[in-house]
Amino acid sequence: MRYLKRILQYRSIGLLLIIILFATFMSITQSGFLTSINIFGMLYSISVNAIIAGAMTSLFVSGGFDMSVGSTLGFCGIMVALLMKWGIPVPMAIIIVLIIGACLGAIMGYIIAHLGINPFIVTLAGWFMIGSLIFIAGKGSSISGVPNSFSSIASYKIAGVPSIIVVSIVFIIIFEILLQKNKLFRQNFYIGSNEKAATLVGIKVKKVKLINYILTSLMAAVAGILLTSRFAAAYNVAGTENAFQIITAVIIGGASLKGGKGSVIGTFLGLIFVALLYDALVLYKVNILWNKIFIGFILIIAVLIDTKIQKRSQLIRR
Repeated sequence: MRYLKRILQYRSIGLLLIIILFATFMSITQSGFLTSINIFGMLYSISVNAIIAGAMTSLFVSGGFDMSVGSTLGFCGIMVALLMKWGIPVPMAIIIVLIIGACLGAIMGYIIAHLGINPFIVTLAGWFMIGSLIFIAGKGSSISGVPNSFSSIASYKIAGVPSIIVVSIVFIIIFEILLQKNKLFRQNFYIGSNEKAATLVGIKVKKVKLINYILTSLMAAVAGILLTSRFAAAYNVAGTENAFQIITAVIIGGASLKGGKGSVIGTFLGLIFVALLYDALVLYKVNILWNKIFIGFILIIAVLIDTKIQKRSQLIRR
């Protein structure tokens, strides 16, 4: 038990053990769990969120927060479809939408970092406003009829694996390396732990915060483009739950709501856990209306665990 407690002190290892046990239980009790259709379905669901998850983790480590990524994902998905429908070439449409995503992040990042407004309020407002732009741009309907050259991007296979899954894994690896090894990204830990102290030692806090929000929105734009490519259409409901799923995964993966803690690998494991939970609800034929209740319950448990760990850390420091 002593060794088990030591292992479980590392959130990622404990979460990995839970995932293995959960997956083993599912494979024993549900014959449809290990089918290729089900596995790829889960991978697809994880991949879209995983593209954003690395940047979101970096943002959380700095003490930031972003509720707007789901709306940004949906809006960028609509815009790339609209631009191509208006005759803009595929590469140009993608570049324009990536710029739009980065600009949305820059606006919110500037308001938060330079004007000092609470990130929850700013990004919640962004969620509402960008969400409204989805319906304004698409005139309340979905957009189909994208070129074949675009729709084939997400389905193109690399070594037998769809490119959208490969891209998500690549971004997870990149952001994990950046957060652990890169000097600029490592500064997020100092900012999240003690912003005033970080400023006093010469860290350009406002600049780092701005970069975090730009990257998070940019990754949401990438996810929106690939999601539209995957379905060969842009849906006005795309991104509705993504922000909540990603935030849940980030917290489950060990990031602190107060900042200063977190890892991209932990977040990725959190995404897998959330995907497994959704999959279990489907396989056990639980009414879909209960999904959000279960995810909300898991989020509360994760926050309670984080709060308990924070209090224990403070006692140890004293």
